[in-house]
Amino acid sequence: MRNLIGILIAVVLPVVALAGFPPVTGRYASSLSQGDTQQIRALVTKEPHVDHRLKTIEAVRPDKVHIQTGGKTAVDTNTYNNFNAYKRAGKWTIDTASIEISIETIVLPNSGQTLIR
Repeated sequence: MRNLIGILIAVVLPVVALAGFPPVTGRYASSLSQGDTQQIRALVTKEPHVDHRLKTIEAVRPDKVHIQTGGKTAVDTNTYNNFNAYKRAGKWTIDTASIEISIETIVLPNSGQTLIR
């Protein structure tokens, strides 16, 4: 019974852990291994200067990806972090100098003027 539980954890846990992540896109997406994508995702969760909600990973070259993180930060605002990561000597690192923040304002519909009395 313990072996069955161990096998289920070993098989199901990685699938569940990766289910919420977006796929890798871009011209060189097929050149990245599953280990590469796991390493990139782990980097994002450990980087203190960026939002940890991963939105996109775009493979620009076999050794370079463009990453976007972030999302809704207020009722009418989305904030995103855009940055690059590079693979050097088999290890991925975030180029902290490339981190840019973009803020998107969402125009909310209303039903006309609101009068406050």
